[in-house]
Amino acid sequence: MSGINQSIVLDVVRLRTSFKDDVGNSKVVSGSGFWMKHKQGRIFVTNKHNVDPSLKLGSETPYGLEQLEIELRLFDQNVPKAATQYFSVDLIHSPPALSDSADVAIFFDPSFLTPCGSYRPGNVLSSLDLADAAFFVNSVALMDTASFIGFAGNSVSRWWDSKWNLGVARTVNIASVPGIPFTHEDIRTSDTILVAGLSFSGSSGSIVVLHEKSIKPGLGLNNPNYVPAKVIGIMSGHWWDADQDPGMFHHSGLSYFTRSTSILALL
Repeated sequence: MSGINQSIVLDVVRLRTSFKDDVGNSKVVSGSGFWMKHKQGRIFVTNKHNVDPSLKLGSETPYGLEQLEIELRLFDQNVPKAATQYFSVDLIHSPPALSDSADVAIFFDPSFLTPCGSYRPGNVLSSLDLADAAFFVNSVALMDTASFIGFAGNSVSRWWDSKWNLGVARTVNIASVPGIPFTHEDIRTSDTILVAGLSFSGSSGSIVVLHEKSIKPGLGLNNPNYVPAKVIGIMSGHWWDADQDPGMFHHSGLSYFTRSTSILALL
């Protein structure tokens, strides 16, 4: 058992971002993100590269963020329905908080340009579920199992439930020492961990959750080896095979995520 609440899938959603330059040229990118409850209200977490064009298009890019749309789900009372709809974030009143060096962006209780009615995020995750630096040192180990949930694929080939628009989970194993950030010249952002697993286009922004370890102790009992499931980060990228064109299946089998410590730093 993973120890992960299955309803977490309702908190993970798609997003669409539009970048535009001064002469009207535009680029649209897609990715994933997730909602969490926080003491300041609800927050939406995604990659910095999903909202900052300089990370995708280069530091000298003439493009700027024009529009961000987040997919919300229809709820009847507290019962989720299959219907989903994109809503545009009011970027004037709800600008993102961006990490200086890590691939993380947070929208604090974002408002939308149009009323959402009965469309809303899920209501499972909390910022209290985020792993801190001590957790990575004491409770996460090389080769541990984790899963990321998101929307791999593109406009041509979508690898998720097409009726319910629910993200899919993929399993990874921790491939670098988790107590220290993984550093490599091919990764331009900070505070990452390398994993053995297949993250593809569209997976950026997927939530990464460590599976629980050992047996959860019962009432009045203690198991010092037990580690609960915990949100350990946000998927950020992957490596293609060397000397290969980046086709969909030319994957090295290695991906990397940004640690939850960078999310906590922004909070």
